[in-house]
Amino acid sequence: MKTSLRKILLSFVLLVLIASAIPAAVLAVDMPYVIYETSHSRYIGSGIKYENIKKFTSQGWWNINLIRVDLTNEYAEIKGLFSDKGLSNRQAVSDLVTRSNAVAGINGDFFNYNPIPHPMGTFIENGEIISSPIERAYALPTFYLDIYNNADIAFFDRSMKITSLESGKSVNISLINKTADMNMVTLLNKNWGSKSFGNKYNDPTHGEMVEMVVVDDVVKEIRIGKEAVSIPENGYVICVRGSRKEPLLENFKVGDRVKLELGTTPNLENIKFAIGGGSIILKDGKVTNTNINIAGNQPRTGIGISKDGKELILATIDGRDISYVGVTQEVFGEILKSLGAYNAINLDGGGSTTMAIRPLDKQLSEVVNKPSEGTERKVVNGVGVFTNAPKGELSYIEIETDESNMFPNTTRKFTVKGYDQHHNPIDIDESKVELTAIGIKGEINGNSFKALSPGKGVIQANYQGLKASIEIRVFDEVESLVLPVSKFHLHPYGKKTIGNIYGLDKNGHKAAIYNEDIEWTVSGNIGNVENGIFYSNGNMGSGAVVLKAGKAVNSILVSIGSDEGTLIEGFEDINRFNTVVYPYFVKGSIALKNEGKEGKNSLSVKYDFTEGEVSRAFYVRFLSNGKIGLPLNGTPNKLSLWVKGDGNGAWLRAKIVDAKGNSYNLSFRRFIDFKDWQQVETPIPSEVTYPITLERIYVVEIDIERKYSGEILIDGLKAHYPPKYDEKTAPKATQVVDEKNVKSVKSESGLSIVVTRLPEVSKELNESIKSAIGNKLNEMTKGYDLGLVIGKKDMEINKNIGSNNTINIGYPYISHKHKNLLIIDASSIRGGLRPTNPQQWIWLKDGLNAEDKDHIILFLNTPIFGQAGFKDPMEAELLHNTLVESYEKGKTVWVVFPGSETKVEIKDGIRYIQLNNKPVNSIEELKYMNSIEFIVNGGEITYQIH
Repeated sequence: MKTSLRKILLSFVLLVLIASAIPAAVLAVDMPYVIYETSHSRYIGSGIKYENIKKFTSQGWWNINLIRVDLTNEYAEIKGLFSDKGLSNRQAVSDLVTRSNAVAGINGDFFNYNPIPHPMGTFIENGEIISSPIERAYALPTFYLDIYNNADIAFFDRSMKITSLESGKSVNISLINKTADMNMVTLLNKNWGSKSFGNKYNDPTHGEMVEMVVVDDVVKEIRIGKEAVSIPENGYVICVRGSRKEPLLENFKVGDRVKLELGTTPNLENIKFAIGGGSIILKDGKVTNTNINIAGNQPRTGIGISKDGKELILATIDGRDISYVGVTQEVFGEILKSLGAYNAINLDGGGSTTMAIRPLDKQLSEVVNKPSEGTERKVVNGVGVFTNAPKGELSYIEIETDESNMFPNTTRKFTVKGYDQHHNPIDIDESKVELTAIGIKGEINGNSFKALSPGKGVIQANYQGLKASIEIRVFDEVESLVLPVSKFHLHPYGKKTIGNIYGLDKNGHKAAIYNEDIEWTVSGNIGNVENGIFYSNGNMGSGAVVLKAGKAVNSILVSIGSDEGTLIEGFEDINRFNTVVYPYFVKGSIALKNEGKEGKNSLSVKYDFTEGEVSRAFYVRFLSNGKIGLPLNGTPNKLSLWVKGDGNGAWLRAKIVDAKGNSYNLSFRRFIDFKDWQQVETPIPSEVTYPITLERIYVVEIDIERKYSGEILIDGLKAHYPPKYDEKTAPKATQVVDEKNVKSVKSESGLSIVVTRLPEVSKELNESIKSAIGNKLNEMTKGYDLGLVIGKKDMEINKNIGSNNTINIGYPYISHKHKNLLIIDASSIRGGLRPTNPQQWIWLKDGLNAEDKDHIILFLNTPIFGQAGFKDPMEAELLHNTLVESYEKGKTVWVVFPGSETKVEIKDGIRYIQLNNKPVNSIEELKYMNSIEFIVNGGEITYQIH
């Protein structure tokens, strides 16, 4: 028994890579400080509240999702979640929530994958053992609710045996619905799945599998070494191999009446729900770790219980993400404590961490956290939250729109929903909803509002005396249009949905524009646009879809014509291919088959993915002139291929290599779920360097649980080339004109500033070049009240700069004040403010809040956005929004940083200026050095690039 249970724990160690049992001592927790946080919440059922908390800390972002359940609410329930096909079938949490009609759910217990997925610990529902606790000596903690809705965390023990009423002999049962050790006596029932273990698990060392089938408390069959048997609905199967099978065979016979006795401590009869976990992480308000501790910052899932026992807190925190860093188990315990928990247990985390909610007005659940593997991991069980509240009377209404920002002479549509006191959706007559615009000019037409001027206000809904409102902001007039595509190609009589259109005003504010608010025209007599969809009229040629809104004009180039492609492989010569497999045990073959889609033959691709617990692939490689790969002429933008599928669902892919040696894996069809001939396509990435070579086409299966073999036919491989467009058919697009980019004269009390850079120079440059750079900088800063030179000081260069009013930028964190100007020199050299020095955030926020200066210039080592910008996009967005807050208070805000060219972008009123920072290697290159001139006259500021 002990050896077997140790195997359970050992397999778990291998699964999670690192785990350790530690004493249940009170732990001191070093918590990071919080820089910024937000939270929002809403009720999704009676006594059930969903809450999201985002905290930006000195260690990174925390994304905390909570379900708070009022255990005193008669309509709120906690139940277990697992697949309707049984515990042995893993399923995504969102599917479990949707199919069980829950309103929310989280992933559950730790589990083993092998030999068959099963939960590590306890799983009980309404007094029935779904999966048995581990023996008390090796037990992991269990969260449970009793029949009175009292919540607790305890270490369970169990007593499980089956007795033959004929022989009077008993056999102890070690496991229920687990596969931790096939040599233990195991009970499988309807909660496991449809089939028993069977002879698949016969073993040379431990012998054949013995399975005793019991129906209505009578032994119906004893099977030795036979294939898996169907598990009876009104019975179970006792399975065992090895030495423990002998007592079963000696004391039980077909026809025996049996008695099954199952019990737990705490008392099974009093347990409404129980689920196993890894460790008690909070005990009586103190952080602790009793058992499994997955080291390091990780995604976490847990359950907390309030001190008074009236509230249950289901929590997830994300990790292993570029923004969400995860937390240690100790910090997770402290977080749960701060959220109101007094006792808490951690559940399976890492890639399993998932929370899904399904508000009562939705059919499908949605994942609200960010699973670390990019998609949900299938799990064996979970914790579900349910409501059985009856539908009541209309209690409140809510109003919503797809976007609350807009432009003058554009519209927004609003939806009003009704709910009862239990948060159940209530149907309302939307034709009787009255909308009113408050604080902003516009026209109401049914559920639509058309703005007539810039400003801020609210749209208020009134229905039978119940009111709800939503804030609306109207920017300045549209000056530029942002389109989803710049061009597209269609066959004659084809159609194309244009997609979402966005506008920009003079300050770089961005908002969506409805199709009906855009004036559409089509040049070139090639078609027309209706409701945002372009329809070809059958004429072949080139033209443009022209869009107008406000002051803005933009166009999408269109080409109409056939796109048959160029045949590059007809699969008529078997010597043009060879094959490779991965891993080594995958089997497969190719052959010509007299069943061509185009031409006489096609290529038969047979593969066998029935073995292995890893991804499996079968590759068909192209051969050309004795070398691997099929060179493609010109600049194709996509490939097409005829495929006769087998319906197995394999992934059909291709690999190309470009002129720089970069490899790209392409996808023809994610799932070959068809059995007829179909033409599949794959785009060629725009970043490839031509010419390119097609190296291979292959089938692959990445789901380790899917086992199958099959055959597909491929034929008619074609390369497709970009169509021709006529730019003369499109008017010139309007751009946002920066009203501050003008030449100004400094007033008597004004301030003139120049910003330039100390260029990077190689150590080999002689003193004459360095002297020339110093003279150039002296010339550029001369005559200004203040010169700002970006870059590390160089004594040979700096001694030639004669101005005493020159400040060297590059010593963060420092701020300078000049009249009504605040200059902030910060560092993002390590990919952001926080990774460089998180204290910069405190200094920055304090400085922005304390200063009454009209103008702010922030200097950084890197851009905020883009590939060369902050590594954490959420930190980048937070910095931008922090600067926008200052802009909204009437200040002008400028961000200056180095780059490969000099350019300016306006975003939400913030001006981002990238200053050319290319190295200077000769005196001739000094002419490429740029500068920014600022003229400050009181509250007004202008700039020019020189």
